[in-house]
Amino acid sequence: MNPHPERDLLKQRLHSRLGEMVSPFSGSVFRFVDPRFSKSADLFAGQGSLHANGRWLGKGSHLAVYTSLEPETALAESLAANRYYGFPDESSAPIVLVTASTKLSSVVDLRNGKIRQRLRVSEESILDCDWRMENASHREAMTQALGWALVESGAEGILVGSTAWPNGGNLIVFPENLGKSSYLRVTKEVDWPKP
Repeated sequence: MNPHPERDLLKQRLHSRLGEMVSPFSGSVFRFVDPRFSKSADLFAGQGSLHANGRWLGKGSHLAVYTSLEPETALAESLAANRYYGFPDESSAPIVLVTASTKLSSVVDLRNGKIRQRLRVSEESILDCDWRMENASHREAMTQALGWALVESGAEGILVGSTAWPNGGNLIVFPENLGKSSYLRVTKEVDWPKP
């Protein structure tokens, strides 16, 4: 995949001003998962980003865990890929809601217009980015270049608006950057009945 032309500029802007852009975040986050991948160790390891492209990182570049700030947003996000490709919602089942507790010290809130202005990134360029189409053309999407620059600059995570649920929010966590006092952990283990 060809890197986005703004990739290095985004990293430079972040590297020199990251301290001005980060804030702590703590609270509950949500994600729907396939029951086959519902073990606590797997849920928030971020390994999926090593095997598949996502809105905020290209495949194989870094670990990323996609979570939502509301259960409704988590459901909409889990259905978004199937809907993009025209599959019916019932083909997404079964999925299970998992809640995690998180405490992070350095999160960049891309919903904040002042932060986007410092990065010279518009809200439209984030929300209207068709990253799947960009990737199909062997190009890194702008959101993936921004996610890469954020990881490279040391951010623990980013807060972003949801493109799948109006007024919803997502928290993308970069596990490799978590500080000693930061965490993302399952609130309650899913206990599946034995067949």
